[in-house]
Amino acid sequence: MSEEYCQEPEVPLQPISRISLVYNLKKPVESNEPDDKYEEYDPLSTVEALAKTVASFGFHVALCEQDDSFHARLESQAPQFVVNIAEGRGTARGREAQVPCHLESLGIPFWGSDCIALSVAMDKWLTGNILSGDGIPAPRSASFRSGEDLRRLETLFGECDRFVVKPRYEGSSKGIFSDSVAHTPHEAAERIRRVWERYKQPALVEEYLPGEEITVGIVGCSHPSVVGMMRIRPVEPRGEFLYSLEEKRQYLERIRYEGQDTIPSGLRDQIARFALQAFRALELRDLARVDFRLDGDGVPRIIDINPLPGLSPEYSDLPILHRLNGGAYPALIRSILESALARNGLAAPRTGNDPDMSSPELVGIGLSQR
Repeated sequence: MSEEYCQEPEVPLQPISRISLVYNLKKPVESNEPDDKYEEYDPLSTVEALAKTVASFGFHVALCEQDDSFHARLESQAPQFVVNIAEGRGTARGREAQVPCHLESLGIPFWGSDCIALSVAMDKWLTGNILSGDGIPAPRSASFRSGEDLRRLETLFGECDRFVVKPRYEGSSKGIFSDSVAHTPHEAAERIRRVWERYKQPALVEEYLPGEEITVGIVGCSHPSVVGMMRIRPVEPRGEFLYSLEEKRQYLERIRYEGQDTIPSGLRDQIARFALQAFRALELRDLARVDFRLDGDGVPRIIDINPLPGLSPEYSDLPILHRLNGGAYPALIRSILESALARNGLAAPRTGNDPDMSSPELVGIGLSQR
């Protein structure tokens, strides 16, 4: 595989000072809308925490919501670089690519994966096919688009006894509920129809994996590395655990996160190897989170890849797993930023005695919400 998509240029790095942070702000849902419609969007507290952290490295950071005034606001701010955490507007499977496509058309460098990688990773069906084609373990799955497809359920249940039914291209556990495990073709058909009606997209019927759930954080590009992993367990053990929407919303009471030192070293090495292989197979850049479940034989299989993971310092999985493994939130953000800047031939602003970006002497020079 060519690594041109993330090669660092062999030229002196150019210091920059102006960064825009692009995001979608969480908002109330209408009475006739699914209550998880904006689940992927960020509250203002997350946006401000990330902006202040980036500013602490010496940048001027301007907030730039992706709304109807996005293009005009971006032009006014004239950023030299963009920190993008926008999930995109609407419900199309390419929505995470909206901001990267816009930035590419304007020639503005940004952190994270490009529009192609983001679109493919959003689609769990396409992602699973790519992983399987590269010999990376993934669950058995099938895509259901219409009523005619329901005829295949009898055959599927001849291969496995349980399946998880979820939307084909959603994140943040949208559409994954405590009752999303189907034990019969009839149950699966009911849950498939729920996905069609609620999310207006194909349903993914995925083999239920009975083992533990483990998630892995990756940072970097040409030389990506694992920055931590953690086990995700229910506080009260039960037979069929899913890291569902309800569990995530009540994580303080219902979920126990355990650092990588609780994972056997052999399994830890195997998961890290598969995670890095997946990162490279999808040609991701700068950051990602890779989610695994163990199958009945203890083999880790990838159930999701998120190249645009949440970055709340309080409740997002990537910062939590990094913290559980001894890392601080500013160090995580700095490592992502360093990867993206170096890939684009850029560097932090120089101040005083010309310290580099890792210097604690760099102080943010302000936030703006123009």
